[in-house]
This record gives sequence, structure tokens and C-alpha cells, in this order.
Amino acid sequence: MLTQRQLFLQHIAQTSDMPLALEIERAEGIYLFDINGKKYIDLISGISVSNLGHRHPEVVKAVKDQLDKYMHLMVYGEYIQTPQVKLATMLADLLPASLNCSYFVNSGTEATEGALKLAKRYTGRTEIIAFKKAYHGSTHGSLSVMGNEYFKQAFRPLLPDIRFIKYNKLKI
Repeated sequence: MLTQRQLFLQHIAQTSDMPLALEIERAEGIYLFDINGKKYIDLISGISVSNLGHRHPEVVKAVKDQLDKYMHLMVYGEYIQTPQVKLATMLADLLPASLNCSYFVNSGTEATEGALKLAKRYTGRTEIIAFKKAYHGSTHGSLSVMGNEYFKQAFRPLLPDIRFIKYNKLKI
């Protein structure tokens, strides 16, 4: 019988040539615990998804309360969902009047895709300026504005009209 590690390496796409492959059994606060009970400080925090700590009591309560109502509905402006409306209203109240509409997505790369489309639609232009050495995700558009050639070389051709600048340098 194959071990969890072997199954992981065989059936889950790896994001690097040498994955950490820690077998995490549970998480609590800032810690991850492996199957032997060894404790690790989680410095990645689910890429900031768990920035309040793993299993924060208020987050767990909010999730449980929501599960009692419904787990997932279409989020793209089709159904009126109270938590979504409350968050959008709170954001609109905090931002300038011209930024009064939210578009909720489920990942950073999807947010990048939305921003690229919004910029093109709003300006009518096709050129996008991005930073060298930047990371924006793994979708086609996000790879196009990623500043690291290593990650995107296998997926060319990417979006046209992308120009790269160095951070804090105003000239291309």
C-alpha cells in the first residue's frame, strides 16, 4: 500500500521541483502540526488566507453559522446574499464614492484577471504595465503580467502588449 507521501507525489500536481511535503494533520493559531505531533510556525498562513490564525474561534463560529444557512451559492452578482451585501456596503462606505461596487472572487489570480479586464474596459487600451519579478498567480492573464520568466516560459504565447518596468523606476 502506498503512503500518503507517495500518493501526494503521484496524484497532486506539484508547484515546485522539491515540495516541502509536510504531512499536516491539523492547524491551530499560528501553528501547523504534522502526523507525529511536531509543531511548525506557519509563516505562509495559507498565503494570508489564515492571517487571523488557523481555526480562530470567531472565524469558526461565522463559518458554522453560515453553514446552517447555505454553504455556497453563485457569487457573481446573481443572488442576493446578506453576508456579501453587508461586506460590499461596508467597503463602499469606506472608499471614495466612485469606488462603490465590489466584484467578489475566490483567489488572487482571479482578482488579477478581473483587474486586467477592468483596466482594458475602462481605458479602451490594450497595453498593460507590470513589474519585473512580480507574482500574480497561475492563470493565463496573471502569468502574462508575472515578472518571472521561469514560471511562464512553458505557456507562451501569453497576452500581448505587456510592458515590464523595475519597481520604483518610472521608465520602461
